Amino acid sequence: MPAAPVSDSLALIDLAGAEFHLVDPRAPHLRVDDLAPHRGDGIFETVLVTRLAGADHVHARELHFSRFRASAAMLDLPAPDPTLWHAALDAVIADHREQRGDDEAFTVRYSMSRGLAEASGWVLSIPLDAKYPGQRAHGIDVITLDKGFPAYVGQSAPWMLIGAKTLSYATNQAAARWAASQGADDVIFLSHDGRVLEGPTANVVIRRGGELLTPDPKAGLLHGTTQQTIFAHAAEAGLLCSYTDLTVDDLTAADGVWLTSSARISVPLNTLDGEELRRDPELSEQMLAWVLGG
Repeated sequence: MPAAPVSDSLALIDLAGAEFHLVDPRAPHLRVDDLAPHRGDGIFETVLVTRLAGADHVHARELHFSRFRASAAMLDLPAPDPTLWHAALDAVIADHREQRGDDEAFTVRYSMSRGLAEASGWVLSIPLDAKYPGQRAHGIDVITLDKGFPAYVGQSAPWMLIGAKTLSYATNQAAARWAASQGADDVIFLSHDGRVLEGPTANVVIRRGGELLTPDPKAGLLHGTTQQTIFAHAAEAGLLCSYTDLTVDDLTAADGVWLTSSARISVPLNTLDGEELRRDPELSEQMLAWVLGG
């Protein structure tokens, strides 16, 4: 897999002192025995930043931060102070834009680690992957993989942290590598009892006539902010939007299938496990407009 794009701006957050400082993102800052790199013991969010009406706009800012707070609570981390974190986010955006000096969209990731003696946090800007526009325009080929647990297991096993956006992404990265080794672009995870869950970094949305459907987050997946944004606009446009259990048969019979995420926004699927899927280019364009419109 290609190396991750280099960050342009970084803010380190002093949670105890309720302050942050912009620092050189290429200099060392994190100890290797910090519980984030050492054990993946922490949380994060990634927001999309674009230019709207001549100003930088953070898409789904409050949805992301609400999920960040919920993840912190699930991991027994300190409750994040919105004033501090939003100020650091805005400072990184301004610093990134000052260095780049263009209107290109980018993402900002903010993270909290359990640290060592106390929790630590940081915010960094990340350029968008160059392949995303092509995926949105031309679609992707996806395979299914067994997630290894039954649907709704999180209801009886809360310590599995299903629904928290943690820094422990080794399985997600391994799934993406497996997809590439099989000649596919991405993965959709299935529960061990055959219900559709999510992609490694995306939610699944399908269209069935005048209805949009997505798996119930309680089944064992992350409640996506982009999916919520699309559903809110789709409902205003007269589409019925539902959270429900889905199977592979539901996807192959659908009028369109998409993976949705903050960075890629909405990407249509061309094939699933080698089977051709229906495409809905008009709704693909509408999803993009709904998200980028604000």
